[in-house]
Order: sequence, then structure tokens, then C-alpha cells
Amino acid sequence: MRGTTAVTAGVAVGVLANMAWGLAFLVPVLLAEFDPVVITVGRYLCYGLVSLVLVVVTRNRLRYPLPVWRSAVLFAVAGNVGYYFFVVQGVALVGAPVVAVVIGTLPVTVALYGNLRHRDHPFRRLVPSLLLIGCGLVVVNAVEVDWSGASGRGLAGQLLGVGCAVVALALWTWFGVANATFLKANPAISSAEWSTLVGVATLALSALATPFLLGRDVAGPGARLWWLVLGSLVLGLVVSWGGTLLWNRASTLLPVSVAGQLIVFETLSGLAYVYLATSRVPPWLEVVGIALVVAGVLIALRSARRADPAVPASPDGAA
Repeated sequence: MRGTTAVTAGVAVGVLANMAWGLAFLVPVLLAEFDPVVITVGRYLCYGLVSLVLVVVTRNRLRYPLPVWRSAVLFAVAGNVGYYFFVVQGVALVGAPVVAVVIGTLPVTVALYGNLRHRDHPFRRLVPSLLLIGCGLVVVNAVEVDWSGASGRGLAGQLLGVGCAVVALALWTWFGVANATFLKANPAISSAEWSTLVGVATLALSALATPFLLGRDVAGPGARLWWLVLGSLVLGLVVSWGGTLLWNRASTLLPVSVAGQLIVFETLSGLAYVYLATSRVPPWLEVVGIALVVAGVLIALRSARRADPAVPASPDGAA
């Protein structure tokens, strides 16, 4: 039974998880001179090594049934290595803001797919919030996409970049719902334990991918390898392990359809980080779009409380 405290905690933890994930859009911008593949492998080697260290420290013998390991490997492919590979490719081809707003439709896709599978709420309750979120993301996307090619990127390259972002979107939509379903079906596996287990599976996949880097031109002229090491540490420790741990916890406290809508904060955080790093100020129309998105999330959270009699509204009526 979800109480007010559990929902509030779930929202707070979910927002923190997405603020950590937002760094995933900034790091490829700062490491633009490196091949997207090496950034992806560097991130998940770090994540996997941290997970392996935790296994040793906690003396976890990793004795899990085969179906659990199968899920860990599948989630490592869809939610980690595969997803981020397409994100980084998209950033290289069309830019971080465009990829961020495409990925920003995750609140819509996860809410729809999650509700289709679990029916946490009638679809009609999701319509107002999803319309606001969708309109806001369309506005942000319209401002950021450079279809004229004035930025120096060819139209074909930009379309390919958007395509990469769409593939990443599809992978994480499935992963977000399947991961939450797995955790709720396996309460004996804690959020931290599951994050570590998926990390070990990710390490194995990254180790298998590492030989493919041999012979590739993994860095441009003047590239500083210590930047790659630092970026990989941030991505592996903060974004992957920390973000996944927080998200797993949020997934156990909130309905899938509501937790999915919190993913909008990944987009907002990612855009904010990129703007700060590049000293850009978002145009007013983009600010309007962001405001619409945030309003949609707040309406969704309030709707979730009203739909669940076990989750009464707080005295001040806040979500």
C-alpha cells in the first residue's frame, strides 16, 4: 500500500535519479573529440568495475537463478550499452539539445506503454498531462532542431542523428517498464543489489566490446585522455550506478505510469547542463515549452493521488 510518505519519497528519489542521468547528455559534448563508441565503452567499463568491487566487498556470491541473470543481461543491453550508444551517436550527429528533447518524450512513451501493461490508471486520467507534456516537447523540439543546416550539419546527418535518438527512446521505453515490473515481482532483490547485478552483466558486455576498439581512430587530434578517464568515471559512478540505484528505488515506490513521467527531469537537467557548459541562454519559446512539460508532470502526480484512495492529498493540496 502506497502512503503519502512513500509517494513523496518516490518522487524525490526519481527526480534525483534523473538529475544524475542528465549528465549523460553533457559529457559527450565535453568529450566531442572522442569516438562515441569509446565513450560508451568507457562509461560501462567503469560502471561494471564499480559493481564488481561492490560484489567483492559485500561478499555476494552471485548465486541467482538463470532467469534473473538472463534479465540482467537483457536489461544491460537495452537500458545501458545499447541505449547510450545510440544517444552518443545522436549527440555527435545532431547535437545534445535535439537528442535530449527526443529522449524527453520518454514520459509519454513510458506512461503509455506502462499503463498499457499494468493499467495503473484509466487512460483518460493520463490525457491532460500527456497533452501538456507532448505540446511542451514539440515546442522545445521546434526551437532546437536546425533543419536549415545553418549550423554546418547536413540534413541527412541530422536525420540520422534523430533516428539514433528514436532507437534509444524505444530501447529505454521497454527497459523502463520491464525493469520496474521485474523489481516489483522480485522484492527479495534490493534496489542496490539489482543495480550491482546489472552492472556486472554490463561489465561483461563492455569487455566483449573492447577488442572492437582496436584499430579504430578513437580520438581526434589533441584529445586529452585524462578528460576521457574523468568523463568515464562520472558516467560510470554518478550516472550509471548512482542513477540506476536511485531509479530502482523510485520504481518500487511509484506506479510505472507516474514514475515514467518523472523522466522529464532527465531532459530538463540535460538541457540545463549543456546550456551552462556552452554559455547559452534558451530562447523564451523554449522556456514556455519547458514550463508546459513541468505543468504536465505536476498534473500527472496529482491525478495519481486522487486515483488512489490510499494516497490522500496533502493538506495544502500539493502533488
